[in-house]
Amino acid sequence: MKTLVTLFVAMMLIATAAWAQYGPCVCPPGMMPYQQIFSTYNGLLLAGRASEAWCGDPVQPGVPGNMENAMSWNGAALGTQWRVWGMTIDAAGAGMVASNIDANGDGWVDYVKNYDGGQFWLDGTHFGDGTTDFTGSISYYNVSTRITLDNWAQVGATSNITFNGIFNECTCCYLEFVIANAMRVWDG
Repeated sequence: MKTLVTLFVAMMLIATAAWAQYGPCVCPPGMMPYQQIFSTYNGLLLAGRASEAWCGDPVQPGVPGNMENAMSWNGAALGTQWRVWGMTIDAAGAGMVASNIDANGDGWVDYVKNYDGGQFWLDGTHFGDGTTDFTGSISYYNVSTRITLDNWAQVGATSNITFNGIFNECTCCYLEFVIANAMRVWDG
């Protein structure tokens, strides 16, 4: 198994109580208030680390079935504030959407990957009043990546990660939109 580890440099988390067909949703006690925004920019959300693990043939990133996991990072420990795990690349795999490479092999290639499944966990003390932690299922997870090349060798990878999810504790409360910008910091 190989792992590509990336550093989240920015992430925004919005939890929203949806309007049900028969009126407003009332979330259980302790859950985040309506349209609460948490961001690394305002200091309300820890940045984190993500990894894509792969096994099988071919052994490479972007292949259907590879799994992605991400966790908050407080500088000493992983996963103390939030976790997202178990998303697998869908059957289409990574698809190239654009490229610009010169004859010397310098340039970039853009890829997009959609994932199936996954779960999330949010620390109830940080995201609520501490009475309970919050969990849920990922309903949409997408990664758009730009690979930078120098003389045909990969020298960088920058990803934009977007996902949405439904809380287990309240069927009408959901993570409406989450964005993370990630940079490759290691692979091997």
